[in-house]
Amino acid sequence: MAVFDTILSLITLPAIVLGFIALIGLLLQKKSAGDVFKGTLKTTLGQLIIGIATSALIAALSPIQLFFETGIPSGGFEVFTTYDEGVVGAVQSANLANIGAEIAWTMLFGYVVHILVSRFSKHHYIYLTGHMFWACAGAFAILFHSFGLPTWGVVLCASIVDGLYMTLAPALAQPVMRKITGSDEIAFGHGQTLLNMLGAWVGKLVGKPEDSTENVKIKESFNFLRDMAVSISLVMLAVSFIGAFLAVGQIGVAGFEEQISGGQNWIVYTLLTALNFTASVLVLLQGVRMLIAEITPAFKGIAEKLIPGAKPALDCPVIYPYAPNALIFGLISGTVGQVVGMIVLALIGWPVPLPSMIAAFFASGSGAIFGNATGGRKGAWLGGFLWGFVGWLLISFAYKFQVFGDLSALGAAGLGFTVPDVIVPGIFLWGIAKLFGI
Repeated sequence: MAVFDTILSLITLPAIVLGFIALIGLLLQKKSAGDVFKGTLKTTLGQLIIGIATSALIAALSPIQLFFETGIPSGGFEVFTTYDEGVVGAVQSANLANIGAEIAWTMLFGYVVHILVSRFSKHHYIYLTGHMFWACAGAFAILFHSFGLPTWGVVLCASIVDGLYMTLAPALAQPVMRKITGSDEIAFGHGQTLLNMLGAWVGKLVGKPEDSTENVKIKESFNFLRDMAVSISLVMLAVSFIGAFLAVGQIGVAGFEEQISGGQNWIVYTLLTALNFTASVLVLLQGVRMLIAEITPAFKGIAEKLIPGAKPALDCPVIYPYAPNALIFGLISGTVGQVVGMIVLALIGWPVPLPSMIAAFFASGSGAIFGNATGGRKGAWLGGFLWGFVGWLLISFAYKFQVFGDLSALGAAGLGFTVPDVIVPGIFLWGIAKLFGI
């Protein structure tokens, strides 16, 4: 009985489950004993690092939230961080009601569904963006968990939705990918497909593909924005000091240092708060990289054997070399879109997602490249802007109305989902559940 209890405890721990998935994949590929041991261990360690980093991320977010709550005393607005990996990592680490294990099993069986659909339908793609099939599996598992389904029901429903998504999303984006790359060899595999396609559709309406961003000269002085550590730090310093100035305006320096910073100089405290946030994100990214670097080859090897000739659906950076200027266009216009979205949300009293340079660079940058493929410079500017603006409205809606349930109660306090490919179907399924009183 004690042995059974031990085994049961192990298979409900997310880090152990993910390590077990990597173990299966590596064994099926007949890897050496050393490679199997290394891949299994580093996958487990990657998940443990993610758990540590998400705790630090939430701890760093709390003072920023307090800045705004103090600085806007009349109820004001609620701020939160939008970060898919942060949500899934926090929920999986907390593992309340075994939801962490549900996420891990959904990741495995969702990929099985994806392989089967890709193999037997006309859409032959292999989704290979590891952090996305982890984040999306987590989002769908959390969604169905919020409906009160038993574990088997959560894993079954979430795996089907997740598998269909990983097959159909690349198929949806492929016509534009052919325009971007000039070939049909690679596909797009990231959770931002829907808003990228919105940018491509609008781009066709407002511009011409011949008027490409790649005909425009971009100053080298903007290249530093491509360094994620620098760009996140700059944004979080701006956000933190805006919140701190608002708080000081309400309670004064003495009140700030007494009620918020615990006696520490308010400028130093605000500076460290912003940089602690950035450091937490970087640690989280390291954990994600370690997890994905080991578990992705396990999935890739299996999929390639079962779906010969399938197109690989890859992460958004795969399209950057085809339109690097559009990427910068999207970074700028996407940041503007986020700010406009934040203003609108504050005016209507909805929760306000903090600006994200991760979204501005990766998401709006890709949206601009899609827009450029159909509408040139105008399409790029609008594609990036729309990703920031519409994306922020969708993110706030999902957070405000708890589309994915009470994330704070599940361990992800102050965190919300970002990518539209989980938010849009999530809203649809949430709406159906509400309609039937679930």
